[in-house]
Amino acid sequence: MTLTSHATTSTRPGATHRAYNPTPSIPLLITELAQEDFWARYAKIRGDAEHFTPAYLAARETAALLLRAVIADLFALADPTNPIAAADAAAAANALRRKSRQMQLPAEAARAWLREEYEAWRNDAPHPPNCPGHCGGTGIVMETTTWQNDGAPVWAEPADCRRGEEDDPHFDDCLCRGTGRRWNAEYREYERCDRYTPDPDCAQPEPRAGEAWSAGPYGEEPF
Repeated sequence: MTLTSHATTSTRPGATHRAYNPTPSIPLLITELAQEDFWARYAKIRGDAEHFTPAYLAARETAALLLRAVIADLFALADPTNPIAAADAAAAANALRRKSRQMQLPAEAARAWLREEYEAWRNDAPHPPNCPGHCGGTGIVMETTTWQNDGAPVWAEPADCRRGEEDDPHFDDCLCRGTGRRWNAEYREYERCDRYTPDPDCAQPEPRAGEAWSAGPYGEEPF
């Protein structure tokens, strides 16, 4: 497989969002890759692989290859002018296909297949039973989404398990002012800020002494 063949991949700036929806978090992918690789190697290092079912070990090894390929693909999508990154992504995708005893594909087709495989993996309870995120292998955990104005949890909903990885940080210029929660004046409660969203009107807010919560976009918070 030559680099020239991979340089023809028709990837354009911004294609990351079209190829993956939602775009995966690379820090979380690295966490997942490290965990899958650890469990795949753990039994072999201990020398008691007979206590782990072949299906379990194969699933861990396959998942590690999949996540490695997705990370390579994301880097290639971020710089579509780099033929080496595209070659790495396609080679990683074909390594996953070899693991599954499937024929090799040209670069563009291999990467397109990889994205479909990742989507199926993400939606198919991929986590091991001993997942550090305490999902029990379901890939789903209950997460608080609303709080009273004193901070007491009110409501929890199913959410994707992050395998013990903390949520992405919300900085001071986020719409939630870094708290991860926004005040909803209509319902008189705090709602979860789903993701870090920079506030274009925010210019380094000055913290107020003793302030436990930050003002949200829905109205003034209670004191």
